[in-house]
Amino acid sequence: MPLTRSNLIILQIVGALALLPYPAILVANVMSIAAPRQSFLGALPFLVLSLYPVVFIALDVFAWRAMARGDAHLAFGLSGLPVLVCLAAVGLFAVELARPSAFLASGGKEDRKKIEPVNPLLWAIYSTRGDLHFPQFPSTPVDQALKAIAEKPAQVNIPVPPYGTPLKVALENLTLRYDGSLGDHQELIAIVRALIAQGAKLAENERVDLRLQWFLRRLSQQGPVTTESENPLVWTIVTREPDGLSLFKLKKVEIPLLNTPTVLHGTPLYAALLIQGPDVIRELIETGAKLSSTEENDPAAIAALAQARNH
Repeated sequence: MPLTRSNLIILQIVGALALLPYPAILVANVMSIAAPRQSFLGALPFLVLSLYPVVFIALDVFAWRAMARGDAHLAFGLSGLPVLVCLAAVGLFAVELARPSAFLASGGKEDRKKIEPVNPLLWAIYSTRGDLHFPQFPSTPVDQALKAIAEKPAQVNIPVPPYGTPLKVALENLTLRYDGSLGDHQELIAIVRALIAQGAKLAENERVDLRLQWFLRRLSQQGPVTTESENPLVWTIVTREPDGLSLFKLKKVEIPLLNTPTVLHGTPLYAALLIQGPDVIRELIETGAKLSSTEENDPAAIAALAQARNH
């Protein structure tokens, strides 16, 4: 590039592009400086960064002074510094942009490396719901998982931390609704039932997971869900859609139903623990709700109640 005045103007215009994001940078810097427990040393980099437009303008002024003295090389060197900053910022942005893209493209690869060497059967089950995981990856046919269960019965109880046992993974693949509807999960339900037929069980730490235990209860029940007719209060709890504003309140007509159990969803308190509704649990306990005698002997229900009381 010839070291002319017109080219110096072009170079400085390119460098001025670094000023375009300054309003957003300034807001972010102010928030960082004003952050709770922020120290002077911690805030100092943000203070310095907030002054970069002044530095860039000063560089351009000195560049023109150097140009007036006939020192074109110094002038272009000073004006080139903002351009280098622009290029560095663009490069950094490109790198940061590429990271999530690479992460999304790696869907399932890291999980497979951790799971398959320990228990190939678990990977066959886990990968039937590639769409359920993050990042997503193409799901493998359910038939492959069923074939693996039939061919590798010795692997049905081999867990892989932190994923768990094959039965746990198969249950979590279902994403059942708490109203008991099975949706279009018939193929995935077949995986659970095939595992159980081969003697698959939940690990000890998984048996205190109320949600997993309830999934098993739901799959063992034949026929329609009759919770609504057994206890309308329980049905209200499991079909409730919180709005984030109003708290759950018992109605007078619901109080006589407070400790009436249902076949699928248990007592109102059990149902509240299942959906993990803190306001529902609190209202029920304060009104006198209790677990049934059967539920009091259920480690999962006891663990869920203890956890709710601790929070």
